[in-house]
Amino acid sequence: MKGSRSKMNRFRVRLLAIFLCLTIGLGIFPVQADTAGSGFVTREQAVVSILNTIGYGALNETENDLSAFADASSVAEEYRDEIGIAVTNGILAGTGTTLDLKRNVTRLEFAMFLSRSLRELPDLRESLVFSDVPASVSGDVNRLVKAGLISGYGNGLFGSDDLLTQEQLNAVIDRVRNLKNTDLKDDFYYSVNYEWLKNTKLPAGYPGFGAFEEVSLSNDAKIRKIANEIYKNRDTYKKGTIEQKLADFYSTILDMENRNKQGIEPIREYLDKFEAVKTVQELLDYAAKFENETGFNPLFTFSPSGDLLDSNKYSLYGQGLSTGLNSAYLLSGNPQVKELYVGFLAQMLTASGIQQEDAQFQAENVYDFEVILAENTLSNEDASKIENLYNPVTKDELTKWFKNVDLKKYMSDLGYGSVENLIITDVKLMAKTGELLCDENIDVLKSYVRARLIINTASFLSKDLQDAITGFNTVFLGLSSTMSDEDIAFNLLNSVMSSYLGRVYVEKHFSPEAKADVENMVKEIIETYKKRIERLDWMGESTKAAAIKKLETMTIKVGYPDNWDDPYADIELKSYEDGGSLLGNIFAITSAQAKHSRTLLDKPVDKSGWLMPPQMVNAYYNALNNEIVFPAGILQPPFYDVNASREQNLGAIGAIIAHEVTHAFDHNGAQFDEKGNMNNWWTQEDYETFREKTKRVAELYEELEIAPNAIVNGNLTLSENIADIGGVACVLEIMKEIPNADYKAFFESNGRIWRYTATPRMYQLLAQQDTHAPYKFRTNMVIRNFQEFYDTYNIQPEDKMYLLPEKRVSVW
Repeated sequence: MKGSRSKMNRFRVRLLAIFLCLTIGLGIFPVQADTAGSGFVTREQAVVSILNTIGYGALNETENDLSAFADASSVAEEYRDEIGIAVTNGILAGTGTTLDLKRNVTRLEFAMFLSRSLRELPDLRESLVFSDVPASVSGDVNRLVKAGLISGYGNGLFGSDDLLTQEQLNAVIDRVRNLKNTDLKDDFYYSVNYEWLKNTKLPAGYPGFGAFEEVSLSNDAKIRKIANEIYKNRDTYKKGTIEQKLADFYSTILDMENRNKQGIEPIREYLDKFEAVKTVQELLDYAAKFENETGFNPLFTFSPSGDLLDSNKYSLYGQGLSTGLNSAYLLSGNPQVKELYVGFLAQMLTASGIQQEDAQFQAENVYDFEVILAENTLSNEDASKIENLYNPVTKDELTKWFKNVDLKKYMSDLGYGSVENLIITDVKLMAKTGELLCDENIDVLKSYVRARLIINTASFLSKDLQDAITGFNTVFLGLSSTMSDEDIAFNLLNSVMSSYLGRVYVEKHFSPEAKADVENMVKEIIETYKKRIERLDWMGESTKAAAIKKLETMTIKVGYPDNWDDPYADIELKSYEDGGSLLGNIFAITSAQAKHSRTLLDKPVDKSGWLMPPQMVNAYYNALNNEIVFPAGILQPPFYDVNASREQNLGAIGAIIAHEVTHAFDHNGAQFDEKGNMNNWWTQEDYETFREKTKRVAELYEELEIAPNAIVNGNLTLSENIADIGGVACVLEIMKEIPNADYKAFFESNGRIWRYTATPRMYQLLAQQDTHAPYKFRTNMVIRNFQEFYDTYNIQPEDKMYLLPEKRVSVW
């Protein structure tokens, strides 16, 4: 919108606001006027009614110009803004090449418009099944039913094809307006976060956004200021200094002109050499050579990591060939997923120099090949169980799986010729890898390698290739906007140069007082945890002693590392002006990392290191080190605030700290002793009781639905759910020691840290592969297990948040 149109729009909005003050009181809504006295509502009127009611708080306000639709001229001028925004946000998709706005809307169409307009809704009613609602959209209809917004005819029918009447529209719109009055007794999470959920947009390029991302963006702004200052002074730094390396690396990211000039040339040589191989053995030979040069392997490789049985030493791990999409998607049978992924593969293969028709043929073959891999890959649920990932084999045993190639030569070429014992994380997949590596499959293997090489380097090459990656993610995750080139560039810098940027970040933005305060809070929580374990009535004394020993020896890391390493010390990074390139710099870093990794097998594990940079908004428990780690990035509002009440901090960072402590005793952490070794310290009776308790936790979460086709797997999310419940249980114990404790401040602070909104496709992705339950359930399904919640808010059996006492769960 420009000039006079913008002024006219503002005038219209002011006039409409005045008019609404009059008309709402009379029960009149001009946009809902009957269509030629029919009593029905057009598609245009339905969409505008919804948007005028919910506002644009959570929507992308970029207007689609509607030029792609043949009937764009039929849009009423006064509603052109709303229709444009509806198209941008996927609320109104049209029917092919037309919007068909003047046609009367059906009840099912209206339900779809409404569901697409409201990313987050409360759970207030039970689900209903309608025989006339197609399965493909039943999730959208059902979420509206559960929110109390719509219902059927009471006879199992929704009336999908019936036209929406004015009376029905008015009734639904009134219910939408009343969402702001959702009682926290029915949906605590939605109630305490209502204003945020209603008014929070997804930032450009973000498929999901919550409190963690909010703080991360705040941190990014501080770090970007530091990075931009270094970049601004890039000509003043001495060669070899970290500032010079950071500035020159950033310059190669930002220099899109030179990146575009080079196009695909930086990987042309590699593509040609992979294409030239005639046998699978030649493919392995060159894959090893390529990894040694670049640190990247588009086929499969091995890498050292801490040994689960002896955490002080490294062992060599291998998995086999992997899929580009998570195996759950490839096995879903969803034709839309297949079409999108095959199209993307064909696009990338075409960009690599393959003729379009051949690229499509190769893409379909790669897809079929990856489906075979997916069929032999551990499910996400099975992969979430640590015991499934530790499968020792000898090199001779592994070699027998690879009958058609010289695996020992491949391992030797990779620098692991002297290794005699390995750990396989996915036995079935590795065995299938050995079977598939044969000359009969050489063509599809070359296509597979070519696709992986171009996909994994595209973001470091030209803009059109970077945009291809962004475009796929935009469609796959259901985004209405994409991240700017500047944001993409900074995110890459912050990812690659995280160690140095994190060091500067904590110097400027993290106080010693905050570090000391949180360290004291951690110690208090550990002491409380010890007391709780001592009181457990289901655990024997010997098991209790082992658990308490694990707590007493737990390492605490807060803020930042005690010693700063320089991971770029021996790496030369150069700008385009000095003969460098972005991909060249990336390969310089990854090859140095790979070279360093190969040396680890001869060294003891350094347990002083951190797995996250200090600016990251997160925390973790590392079972192999028996340590809990809280980077500086998370130690700020709403998670931690030196000026907040004790109850608020306990409900936020306190619950997170206790959550991480509980990971030492979830179904994975419980298999490791105080030294970080996978070692059974349980009596058989105690462990059986523990398993029964964890089973009840899994059952509590199983089949919960956060969005259409986004269903919680109670076993996949078990470890995190145990930690969530155990964490709140621990800090509630501390709350008992506070005189006149403000439990409302505690619970509402806890509810706010889990606020989150996402596209339906993002929720579906998370439900498929994330070990965390959806954030809403990290509030609602946790607090309903504690009597303090019922007492604080007078929760009664008729309230939706009420959970029968016999269904409440407790492990720790």
